[in-house]
Amino acid sequence: MKHLTAVALGLAALLVYAPLHAQKPMAKTDVLKQQNVVRGDKLFQQNCAACHGANATGGMGPNLTMSSLVRHDADGSAIGPVLREGRMDKGMPAFTQLTPEQVTDISDFLHARIEAFTRASALGASAFQGSLNVGDATAGKASFQSKCASCHSATGNLKGIASKYDPAELEALMLMPKQSDDTGSVTVAGKKYQGTFLNRDGFTVTLQTADGTTHTWLADKVQVHVDDPLKAHHDLLSTYTDKDIHDVFSYLETLK
Repeated sequence: MKHLTAVALGLAALLVYAPLHAQKPMAKTDVLKQQNVVRGDKLFQQNCAACHGANATGGMGPNLTMSSLVRHDADGSAIGPVLREGRMDKGMPAFTQLTPEQVTDISDFLHARIEAFTRASALGASAFQGSLNVGDATAGKASFQSKCASCHSATGNLKGIASKYDPAELEALMLMPKQSDDTGSVTVAGKKYQGTFLNRDGFTVTLQTADGTTHTWLADKVQVHVDDPLKAHHDLLSTYTDKDIHDVFSYLETLK
């Protein structure tokens, strides 16, 4: 992702306008006190806080709670390569001494920080209030028209979006997209069934077709295809710069 300018893990927000879905939902307790998060906090303070701040909200390095890479990470799968390889051209060394388990703990800590900020926002005390709207809305509108307008409309599905969500909540909606239902097809004996998956596991596949009929098959007897309605967003990730994303967010903030 050579076009992204963020240091280390600090890739800026991916432009996505889909329902919020946390990648690792945490219990509605104090997420920062969970054992794995406490371990990750300690490791983060030792290795990362000098640049990214004690709460991962930025310092010499970027704010990791706003990072697309961090928010799309699961169990260190995206964060791990960055930590192991470093970003020497950006001033970040490699942390080759970290074990896979430690990388996972750091990932859990960062997701917990994001969870904590999101909850604060929901309570009307946004941790990001006023800090996200730092772009050029005019440039953002132009970027929106070129990258997003084929699927989204300021007078259609995004009308009034800035009035519906607190900035931090809108940030979360942008960063963690998930289609509410998994759709796709099942092919068996040359016949293709299209619809919504009600169940998919290692044993059976259950699909409901448009007419409401439910079909269940043994998983090893069929071919399954799952749609990816967010493919366009994923493909655009490597083309975004930090400026693009801040500009578009500022444009969205004008949609009251």
